[in-house]
Amino acid sequence: LWQAAVTLRGSIEPADYKRFVLPIIFLRYLSLRYERRRAELERLVADPHSDYHGDTGVLEDPDEYRKVGAFIIPREARWEHIRSIARHDDIKLKLDDILAQLEDTYADKLRGLLPRVFASSNLDAESLRGLINLFSKDVFTQDVNGEDILGRVYEYMIGEFANSEGKRGGEYFTPASIVRTLVALLEPESGVVFDPCCGSGGMFVQSDLFTNHSRRLSFVGQESKDFTYRLCRMNLFIHGLDGKIRVGNSYTNDRHPGLRADY
Repeated sequence: LWQAAVTLRGSIEPADYKRFVLPIIFLRYLSLRYERRRAELERLVADPHSDYHGDTGVLEDPDEYRKVGAFIIPREARWEHIRSIARHDDIKLKLDDILAQLEDTYADKLRGLLPRVFASSNLDAESLRGLINLFSKDVFTQDVNGEDILGRVYEYMIGEFANSEGKRGGEYFTPASIVRTLVALLEPESGVVFDPCCGSGGMFVQSDLFTNHSRRLSFVGQESKDFTYRLCRMNLFIHGLDGKIRVGNSYTNDRHPGLRADY
C-alpha cells in the first residue's frame, strides 16, 4: 500500500505528501460509512418485521446515521461521484470544492479540518487520479472480523509518513508500541484522559481500544502545530470519538486551565 502510494507522488515533497493522501482517505472513509448505513436502513425499511418498515423518511434522517458514527454525505462528496469525475481536467479544483462543501455541511465537526490544498499544489492530476483509484479498491470495503480496514489504513499511513520524515515525524506520531505500553500502564477505565502534547491522537485511540470501546472515557488534548491538530481531530473522527482538542503550546498557553484529568 505504501509503495503504491509513493510511486504516485510525482513532484510533491515527502514531508508534504501526507497533506494530500490523508484527506483522500478521509473522504473515502466518510463515504463508505454513509454507504454502509444507507444500505442497512434500506434493508430495514424493506423488512416487514422491522420497526422501520415502510418508513422511507429514515433514509434522510441525520440522527439515524449519527447514532452509528456515520453522516449523510452530499452527493458530490460520495466516492462514486468522485470516481466519476477523476478523469476531468479540473479534478484538483473539484476536489477542493468537495472538501469545502463537506466543511460547510458539517461545520460543527469539520470546520478547519479540510483546507483547499489540491488546486494550488504541484501534485499533478494524473497522480491524484492514481490515488483515487488506489483507494477505490474493494479491499477497503471489507469488514474483517469486525475490524475497520480503512481506519487501520489511516493509522498505518500516519505512521509511514512519520517514518519517512525521520526525527521530524515524532512531532505528530509516537510509535504505536510505545503508546500501547503507556496505556497499559495507565489502565484507563473511566473518566478524563488528557494529553497536553497529543500529536495525531494515538493516546486517545489506544485508550478507547483498551476499554473495548466502552465509551466511558472522554478525551482532552492540546497540540501546538496547526496541521497536527487537524490530523488529531480527523483521527478521532475516523474512529468515532469526540474530544476537546485545542491549538496552543501547553507550556506557555494552557488551553484547558482548571482541568482535573483522571489520566
